Amino acid sequence: MPAPNRGVIPHVESMTEKKLTIPADYGCLAILDPESYVGFVSEDWAIEGLKKHFIDQNKCGSLISWGCSYGNWIVKLVFGSSNEVGVRSFFSGLKTNGKLLITTYDSLTMAAQFEDVSLPEAHEVERVIEVAPGSYRVTVIQCFKTEQAESDDVFNQTIPHYIVALEPVNEEIPPIKDVPWFEGY
Repeated sequence: MPAPNRGVIPHVESMTEKKLTIPADYGCLAILDPESYVGFVSEDWAIEGLKKHFIDQNKCGSLISWGCSYGNWIVKLVFGSSNEVGVRSFFSGLKTNGKLLITTYDSLTMAAQFEDVSLPEAHEVERVIEVAPGSYRVTVIQCFKTEQAESDDVFNQTIPHYIVALEPVNEEIPPIKDVPWFEGY
């Protein structure tokens, strides 16, 4: 009989990527720190005020949002830098206490309108991802042609629509000045 394996800690491979399918109506997708993101804007917010709120929350390091149309978006989170080349991309900084949420315009607007709504909402708890606390350079890469966004081919594709690379950093990353690709519905 072989000797028991005492004192040896099994090697657990770290997670390098995670894929999520995010059903979304028109508007935007976002990655945020649910512990630091302030969602409420006003019971009667207007679209320009909401965009300003997203930009202000980005300046605080708690949210990165980008425009999208209707779809079942496959988002691949990559932990580290990515060499992927897409149709378009942008980057910004994000700070986290150790949890991140990928969310949609629907949830962002519910939190914006109702003070008692916090993120994640009950239906998106499974989208909370645990990461090391700290600052990240987040690069969002769109992997489909924008003019084909509402086509059956893009809607039904099985490869990622967006790649979100989370690269730990020690330096301050400049905030975005607008919500990339946001059409303002």
